[in-house]
Amino acid sequence: MVTVTAQASPSIVPDHHPNSFNTKGSALHHANRSFFSLSLQTMPDISPLLDPIIDQRLALIGVGAVGRILIQRLKTNGFPPERLIVCDADPQRGNRAQREFNLKTCPLDDLCCRADIWLITTPPAAVLSTIQSIEDHLKPGQTVISFAAGVSMAQLEDELPQNVAAVRIMPNALSLIGRGVNPVTYGRECTLETRAKVQALLNVLGESIVLEDSQMNWAVGLTGASIRWLLPVLQGMTLAGIDAGLSEADARWIAAKMMSGVAALTLNTEMSFEEMKALTSVQVTDEEEIIELFQEAARRAKEFADNLEQSLQQQR
Repeated sequence: MVTVTAQASPSIVPDHHPNSFNTKGSALHHANRSFFSLSLQTMPDISPLLDPIIDQRLALIGVGAVGRILIQRLKTNGFPPERLIVCDADPQRGNRAQREFNLKTCPLDDLCCRADIWLITTPPAAVLSTIQSIEDHLKPGQTVISFAAGVSMAQLEDELPQNVAAVRIMPNALSLIGRGVNPVTYGRECTLETRAKVQALLNVLGESIVLEDSQMNWAVGLTGASIRWLLPVLQGMTLAGIDAGLSEADARWIAAKMMSGVAALTLNTEMSFEEMKALTSVQVTDEEEIIELFQEAARRAKEFADNLEQSLQQQR
């Protein structure tokens, strides 16, 4: 396993008094919409993080949550909009993307749908059929990046023409603010130049780690979906703060700062978990039960990805 540390883009989440936070909970796509409408109004300077791909043509297929995050991060970091195209089999979805992001859109079967790097952010079940639909557009030296769980590297490479590089990235919701942890695996056609280009894309999303393809289903639980069982911890701590008479904003701020501080302690010291726990004498939870709960959650997420992969293989 090789760790690749990327310089994360500056966070756009304010790091000051809690009263400045918007504390209203919402689904990711609702948060995305309000965030995108604010952040895409002006064209920022081009980030040096994008240097390896600044002259590349990118085509994004699939404008769901992951696709929106990619568009937002690219535009926030100054990627030229004329070099980013949205291709979609559904004209209505394409038109919505054109209105929302002010990007060129193109039907999948049109000659204008062409790129050096293809970003496939469709649901897993549509990834392989999407590759088949753009097969005539794929040329040697191009790169196809799948952001789907459950679609193995072997499946991707079986569908791609020779000399077209395949890459898998496990997306992470924290990429929305440039703080994601996005595991990546590279196919056999990936050169050092290809890896540099992919790393440029990963850099604007946050940080990354290179995994074997056999480990990518584990990544669903370790990074991709883990926000779903970390947030309840924060939510419980926030509710406890409200019980103490704090405002929701103050309670949420304390909970988030404590979680962030514990993470920083873990990353910036070589203390064992037992040594860190010993820093306070107050113990009011069954720690072993909590540990097992989180381990089991990661295992179940892997099983979900394994079952999805098997299901997609059977459908071929």
